[in-house]
Amino acid sequence: MIQRQVVLKNKTGLHARPASKIVAFAKELPCRVYMEYEGKKAAADSILQILSLGAKEGSVLLLSADGEGDKHSVEKLDAFLQILEG
Repeated sequence: MIQRQVVLKNKTGLHARPASKIVAFAKELPCRVYMEYEGKKAAADSILQILSLGAKEGSVLLLSADGEGDKHSVEKLDAFLQILEG
């Protein structure tokens, strides 16, 4: 299992539009990736779970993955979140 902390830079936080972009991106990754914020964990390929996190700009998210391609998947999602706009 690999984990990485990232700071959410998207000015609007994780509302519907950026969440839908994350879901579409995560579905292309080789393994399931999770996002955690303030003790709540969400599968990155579930829009409802992402929205339930309630993360705002500046929130520190913990990305994690387990399985084949876990390191690659977390790195790719981290890079995606750095350029995510809402």
